[in-house]
Amino acid sequence: MLSRYTLAGLMAATLLTGCARHAADTTAAVTAATPAPIENNNMASPFDQGPTVINITHEVTRTDDGSAIYVTVDGQDAGLLTKGEEKQVHVAAGKHKVGGYVQTLFGFGRVTIQSVDVTTDPNSAKNVVYSVSKQKPAFSETAVSKPDNS
Repeated sequence: MLSRYTLAGLMAATLLTGCARHAADTTAAVTAATPAPIENNNMASPFDQGPTVINITHEVTRTDDGSAIYVTVDGQDAGLLTKGEEKQVHVAAGKHKVGGYVQTLFGFGRVTIQSVDVTTDPNSAKNVVYSVSKQKPAFSETAVSKPDNS
């Protein structure tokens, strides 16, 4: 009977040792983790000024789960886009890739959404819509500025 308790005690001690915090491990975890960017209107963004405008809209669809989208332009974070929201991005004239990603559950990773190529010019604004159709999220360039969200 004594041997059962000894084995159980050793197993409990071994398992609980792995839960203890170690000073060297916490500093490595802090530097390795890169959290999602936080939307802050007080911080300057490289997309606040520019000669051309891209209007990006999160279209409400029946298959959309309501996740917030982190919009990227040419691989740089341009901001957060929630369900039904529209965002203006100012860029230099020329060809740009507008895409984005969604944080996975608990923020351990991300799901990248395929980008769309947009060529901007100073004479007119370009419109990009993010929507989910048939369980497939996608960015697409449109002619109208605001989709029908009803």
